[in-house]
Amino acid sequence: MTNCEFTVEADDESWFLEIEPNRLHHSRFTQEHHFPMHTHPAYHLILMDRRGCTLHIPERPPVECPVHSLLLINPAVPHRFTFGARDCEHNTLIWRFRNRNGQYLLKPLQLLDGRREEPPRPYLLKVLSPVKASAYLRMHREAESYLYAKSPFVTSLKLFRLWTLGVELLSEDYWMREMISTDLGDFLIERVYRLIEDNFRYPWLSVSYLADELGKNGNYLNTVFSAREGIGIGQTIRNRRLQHAKALLESTSLRIKDICEQCGFARQNYFTQSFRHSTGLTPLEYRRQTGARPEA
Repeated sequence: MTNCEFTVEADDESWFLEIEPNRLHHSRFTQEHHFPMHTHPAYHLILMDRRGCTLHIPERPPVECPVHSLLLINPAVPHRFTFGARDCEHNTLIWRFRNRNGQYLLKPLQLLDGRREEPPRPYLLKVLSPVKASAYLRMHREAESYLYAKSPFVTSLKLFRLWTLGVELLSEDYWMREMISTDLGDFLIERVYRLIEDNFRYPWLSVSYLADELGKNGNYLNTVFSAREGIGIGQTIRNRRLQHAKALLESTSLRIKDICEQCGFARQNYFTQSFRHSTGLTPLEYRRQTGARPEA
């Protein structure tokens, strides 16, 4: 590809990612196009755009690949496509993994990321949301435009980013299930609680802040947290702030406005609304009911 190499770790060995310029392209196919059965010792990653198509693999039922689907075909798998009455566009990335001895890796991708499939499927298919499909398509076009850039480093970086995004989009659901069910998920939840405890008094604490601190996507982090705890991160933050507000109402004569600020609520009316929703009382009514000292 270029003078710049990227490696991945699999089977206790380092493998070089090889993507040739003519293996990154986009092509349109019509119903009349004849796609012969063929095979490659390489991984095929294809995003279907405009219209879908049908994948054919010997001794398997036809596989419908709708528009916005991301398809990975594992190495050495014979395949061909048929198309409908309208044009279908294939945005294709083909790569191989090579070790220092010149040997190529032919394992199915799902066996490399930790899955245990017996027997492993010859392909992986995922239908992306329009937003994710558009993001991948933009990065695909950007990588294509850099194929003949003068800087080998820049070219390699663009191709590697595209490859990373494609594999992540294809496998993110499985990886998330693994995260939720492992000790790593426990560690992540513990870090979220610690950051909330250290920062709930500040109004800028949010899911986005926690995601940035932990190096995770906000939606992903909230999904993992909710699956394990049965409650979202935003509600957990509010509950901790309200818990602290109750303690201050019961033990101090601070003004309601000051308590609101010390608990991280940016607006007093939102604080009152959240407090009433949680307890059925306004902060002032709660203070009177608990017999605490009146407001100074």
